Amino acid sequence: MNVRQIVVSLFAVSAVFSVNEIKAQNEIYSEEEIMIVDFVPSGKTYYYSPSFRDNWFMSVGAGTQTLLSEHKGRLQFSLALAVDFGKWFSPYWGARLAVSGGELRSRYPSENDMVYYKDVVVSADFLWDMTNTVGGYDPYRVVSVIPFIGVSTAYAFKNSFSGKTFSMAGTGGVRLNFRLCRYADLYVEGKAHVVSDSFNGVVHSKRAEAIFSVLGGFAVNFGGTRFKSYNPVEEEFAMDAMNAKVNMLRASLDSCKKVKNKVIVAPAPAPVKEVVVEKLKPCSVELTSAVRFAINSSEITSEEMVNVYNVAQWMKNNPDYKVIVTGYADKDTGTSGYNEKLSRSRADAVVAALVQQYGIPSDRLSVEAEGGSMQPYPDNNNWNRVVVFRSIADGDCSDAAD
Repeated sequence: MNVRQIVVSLFAVSAVFSVNEIKAQNEIYSEEEIMIVDFVPSGKTYYYSPSFRDNWFMSVGAGTQTLLSEHKGRLQFSLALAVDFGKWFSPYWGARLAVSGGELRSRYPSENDMVYYKDVVVSADFLWDMTNTVGGYDPYRVVSVIPFIGVSTAYAFKNSFSGKTFSMAGTGGVRLNFRLCRYADLYVEGKAHVVSDSFNGVVHSKRAEAIFSVLGGFAVNFGGTRFKSYNPVEEEFAMDAMNAKVNMLRASLDSCKKVKNKVIVAPAPAPVKEVVVEKLKPCSVELTSAVRFAINSSEITSEEMVNVYNVAQWMKNNPDYKVIVTGYADKDTGTSGYNEKLSRSRADAVVAALVQQYGIPSDRLSVEAEGGSMQPYPDNNNWNRVVVFRSIADGDCSDAAD
């Protein structure tokens, strides 16, 4: 083999390796190009009651109680009755007003002497649903653990030692709720009222005494026990997607406007003049922009002000049109009268922004308020807190299809 053959062989091997390396790199680049990364940020979910009348409850129960105080021999237990009325302000906390009482007994000053007296305790308690806090809100959960604390007043009467006594008290305990249906629960709770040492009419070395009770009963839920969720991040992403679609449709509409309708006369021996057929403007043009609002608010956010700007630019580019601004409110929140006022406030806020910030003449704008009677988005109630736009031509126009 001569030198020329050796050189040719080396070039051939190098070319093969180069081609394989380029092919491998192209495959890597192709794989990188088709990689798709989905990132959906999550936000905190808030819960609210559609109506103040929801999530109230009343409980009635009975059980046993005893007084931990000066006594001889075994503790004496007797009948106790209880009733309470309260409200859950969120899935995690609530408050109630409770009244309990009955008969208390103790053997004092000797095991052969039995002391009887009646008691009534009125307490205001703070309720914490520990199960929802730890495990997440679930309206169908069967068992809930609810610790509570509060302040109370205790009153004892028909006491053979002192007749009547009164004491401020602190209350604490735990309640177990067993769900039967949306409107009814069974419950069991244990609680203690810490009272002064003189509550039973005997002052001894103890600093305090306690009325301890175990109760069980039935609870009725007024208006149900459901909360609705609201995630501002998810709604913002949904609105961004809608705005992107609106902008795409607007760009498509602008491109269509640039196309002129022309009728060209066929060539003839004489010079041919181009004839342009003018079309009457349509009587109404659909405006896809919408301005959305937070719950119970008529304030325009900076994000939604972009849509107000888009409507203002359209009106400046189309001076022959007037615009009707229509406000809405979601029907599941508030009364019909309140929703009508809120929807009008939202429409008025948009009109004020168009006139004051973007110089649109007020005589080109009119306001309508639909409240919650009509819902432009029946499949998503949270989107119905919105203001939409409808244009009307001023002057000659045509409703004929293109």
